[in-house]
Amino acid sequence: MRYQNHRQDHLPQVPSMRAHARAGRLVAAAATAVAAALLGGCEMPIALDPRGPAAAEIARIWWLLFWTAVVVSVIVFTLLGFAVRRARTSARTDEPHPTSEEGARIDNRATGFVLIGGGLIPALILIAATVLTLTGLAVFDRPPDGVEHTIVVRGHMFWWEVEYPEHGVVTANEIHVPVGQPVRVELESADVIHSFWVPQLHGKIEMIPGKTNVIYMEADEAGTYFGKCAEFCGRQHANMEFLFIAQERDEFDAWLERQAADAAEPTDDIALRGRDVFVESPCAACHSVRGLTPAAAEAGPDLTHLASRRTLAARTLPNVPGNLAGWILDPQGIKPGNQMPAVNLEPDDFHALLAYLGGLR
Repeated sequence: MRYQNHRQDHLPQVPSMRAHARAGRLVAAAATAVAAALLGGCEMPIALDPRGPAAAEIARIWWLLFWTAVVVSVIVFTLLGFAVRRARTSARTDEPHPTSEEGARIDNRATGFVLIGGGLIPALILIAATVLTLTGLAVFDRPPDGVEHTIVVRGHMFWWEVEYPEHGVVTANEIHVPVGQPVRVELESADVIHSFWVPQLHGKIEMIPGKTNVIYMEADEAGTYFGKCAEFCGRQHANMEFLFIAQERDEFDAWLERQAADAAEPTDDIALRGRDVFVESPCAACHSVRGLTPAAAEAGPDLTHLASRRTLAARTLPNVPGNLAGWILDPQGIKPGNQMPAVNLEPDDFHALLAYLGGLR
């Protein structure tokens, strides 16, 4: 007893199991709160909330694989728990070792269980998942019925050029489509590899220089869908985004007709002066305005209907006059690493240019 007390007096003081459990719960709660805050600030719509047939097919395959994995995991952890419990029970009861004949039978059963549970069943699951995935994704290669519009989307560092070749329309960072009708989307890259992704409407598709990939997209509901580049393409990859806007047919036709028109003529003296400033400044070397500039510049977005767009710089800023002014004066301060240089103008010329650009609807 004296020896035991001596040993207990000199044991190090450690926190109790209850304290450890309480600390673990606090850490888990803190981690959950941080994760919720981060996810709450994320505006990326999940691909498992599909609003189009292609995304719905992808979500269907994902859920089937998910629930298969859940069932397999439950079975594996149940068997693992049973094995651990049985091992502990055997250790406490000090069961006698089996004879050689019994041991052989046990080994045979164990071998058969491993071959079936660890080999045959996983192989069948993987084969079924592969067949299901390939047959499901093969649907995307077949053109659907009712395709009336072709849209060419070119990825640039770090913005999107959108062209409707059948209508002579070129815009940027916005894709408009009629709701409930499939459209053919041709994907190209002007520089490096990009990836086109609208999570709620379709899967990710690579945009490779010198190659055209084709997908067919359809939105079941009218609305504005979020899209972005899903392949790291440089410093401003994270800010290479776009809007996919599904509109009722009449609204889409009206938008397409407006976009096909040349730039509107300025209606006041300041905007008229701004038009001259645009032509004489470095702006015209990179951007084109249909009906004004003689040749189509390709370094930057077409500005024919700039004021009708919702955002600037590939969804970096809302398209309001103050943001447009800041973007022209200091594009590198707003989006470092983009291809646009700062434009230095006299104050009167700068305000006239803003007036002209603000009238391009």
